[in-house]
Order: sequence, then C-alpha cells, then structure tokens
Amino acid sequence: MTPASAAPPSPAPAPVSASGALAAVLARPDLLGCAVQPLVDLERAVVAGYEVLARPAPHLGVGPAPLFAVAAQEPCLLETLHVLALRTARPLLAGLPPNTFLTVNVDARALVAPGVLAELLAWGDLGGLVVEVLEERWPDDHGAVIAALDALRAAGALVALDDVGAAWAGLSRVLEVRPSFVKLDRHLVARLGVDPAVEATVRAVGDMADTLDAWVCLEGVETRDQLAAATRLGVPLAQGYLLGRPATAWPQPDLAVVRELRRSAEPGAGLAGLVRAPGADDLEVDDRGRPVSVGAPLPDGLASRHPVTALGLRTAPHEALTRAMARPARDRFAPLVVTAADGRAVGLVHVDVLAAAVATAAAAAPGAG
Repeated sequence: MTPASAAPPSPAPAPVSASGALAAVLARPDLLGCAVQPLVDLERAVVAGYEVLARPAPHLGVGPAPLFAVAAQEPCLLETLHVLALRTARPLLAGLPPNTFLTVNVDARALVAPGVLAELLAWGDLGGLVVEVLEERWPDDHGAVIAALDALRAAGALVALDDVGAAWAGLSRVLEVRPSFVKLDRHLVARLGVDPAVEATVRAVGDMADTLDAWVCLEGVETRDQLAAATRLGVPLAQGYLLGRPATAWPQPDLAVVRELRRSAEPGAGLAGLVRAPGADDLEVDDRGRPVSVGAPLPDGLASRHPVTALGLRTAPHEALTRAMARPARDRFAPLVVTAADGRAVGLVHVDVLAAAVATAAAAAPGAG
C-alpha cells in the first residue's frame, strides 16, 4: 500500500504528433540519435558494412519514417533534418571497424539542396562511405541528382540505390545512376523463397548488377528461408533482423547460420578457387585500395596497362569469361579484378585459368562428350 506521504508516480509523457516531434528535433538536435545495422557478406560470412538509421528520442513516440515524411512536405525542413541526421552520423565514419563501410540514407530531393551536399563534402575524404539514394521520389531535375552523386563519387564515396523494386522506375533508375550497390526492397524480399517469380526477379537484377560491377543487397531478411534463397541465388550482401538488429554500438552478430547455408550451397560456384594474389606490377590501386588499372605481361618482360574489369567473388566463371571476351581486343586477355563490397581489390583472375575452369566444368557436365 502506498504511504500517504508518497507522491503518485508521474505519468509517462504522451507521444507527440510527427509534426510536433519534428519541431522538437529542429529546436533540440540532440533529440535525434542514430543506430547502426550490419550488412553481411554472404560469401565470407563477415560483416561488410553498417547502415546508419536515424532514431528520434523515444519519448517523442515517433519513428524516423513519419518524421522524415512530415519534413518532406517543405523542402527547407527536409534539408535541415537531413543535415542534422548527417551530423549525427559523421563521427561514425572515423570509428568504422576495419574493412567495413558506412552507409547513410539521403532522399534524392534533399540531395539537390545545397546544405546537404555541402555537409557531406565537408567530411573530407569519403572513402568508406556509401550514400544510399531512394529509387523513388526523385525531383524533376534528374541531372541535378546525378551531378551531386558525381561530386560525392569524386570525393571517394560509393553510391547505393535503395528500395529498388518499390516503384515502377526501378530498373531504369539503376541504369541512370550506375550505382555500386543495388538494394532490393524489403517487400520483394518478403516473398523470396516462396514465389518463383520473385527469385527470377532477383536473378535478373543480379545479372544486371554484374554487368554494372555493382553488388546486390537484400534488405529485410528475417527468415531462414529467405536467407537460404539468397545464398542459393548467389546474392552477395544481405541485412535484416535475422542477421543483426540495429544497435548503438558496432554489432557483431553470430553468423553461424550464414556459414551453415554456405556449406550446403552448390560447391565450386563463383571465383573463389581461381583468385590469385597480384604481383607487384599486376595491379595499380588508389589510396583506398580500389583498382585503377591492371597489368598484362609483354614479351620484353614489361607490363602493359589495361582498364579494370571488376567482378564479385560470386560471379560464375562462365559469366566472367563472357565479360572478358567482350572487351576490346587489346584488353581481352588482361586479368580480371575481384573486389570486396567496399570496392577494394582482393585478387586477380587470369583469363587462361578462367578458360580452363570453364572448359573443365563443361567436360564434366552431364551429357558432355
């Protein structure tokens, strides 16, 4: 029984409206925090990167989606809220765990605002940063968005196209942006493993991404069946509650389920067994470890320089060989470069080794000979 002298407990503060929460955050930027969620490399069963997720203070009772939706009604409010969110995320880039990247979400309508682009460029060297742009809700001036993305690329950032599949413009937007990452909409992923048409869609997007030297990432992976389908289809990256929930520190999830599914996947798929470490003159990289050119030996012992053809580790050998043979004659037999998700070079695949592997696989196929 409560003593008469004890004060009654204070009622919990009532949630405010989204517009009220926005006003509170703009008045007190410390009410906008952030969490990070891991993106997992399904081939290596390691954390490849982290996505920054805005988190309004819990007592406001409003999630980030309604907050940004209200801000989007006024361009100046959307710009201001994005700048605040980016300033909250900025210290994370310097503290990234080794060999990982950091992704930040930016509405395309905010990206063309001078304050948002200026904030990102003020970070300096953007190596290790991935800027995610939503596939839908672009402003009419697409050229301004592409120009802003080009400025971020020049500063070292990579570009991701987010929520691909959420709108009709999806594939044409991929071709327009030429991103380094294609993130498939979670509503599409929710039907993965149960709808063959969805699997065909993921496979088609993967083929397009391979041609663009981009990585596919599945968002919202929450079930083992979805993860098993992703592994079977050779999807390189995934994120979702099954692989790690958002946290304020750098979460290191238990990826035993990924390793188990990888062991049960078709053996010999991809380029893993064909990759070789580059020699001193074989590969030129920039200060971020991203490939600039490859060398091919000449009869006089020197090496000629060639443009980079970059591939993911899960690329099928026959697809890699097709890519190699489609190059101009001068470059056709230059080594191919295998890269990690953050664009770093991890090794080379020589065309003669690749051709031998494809021929061996063809000879061993049922009905061969």
